[in-house]
Amino acid sequence: MQGLQYSRDRGRDLLECRHCGETFPEGKATTDGWHYACPECEEGSGIGDGLRRL
Repeated sequence: MQGLQYSRDRGRDLLECRHCGETFPEGKATTDGWHYACPECEEGSGIGDGLRRL
C-alpha cells in the first residue's frame, strides 16, 4: 500500500491555484479523484475554475 500513497502524493500532474499561486501535485488536491481544491487556500477549487494544470 505504500506505493499507492506515494502515487497519491505525487499525483499525475502538477496543478496551480489561480488565487494564491501555490503549485502542488494533483494527488494533494483531491481525496476522491473527482473533486479538486487547493490545499493552501479556500478559494481555489475545481480544475479549470480555481485550479489549472501545468
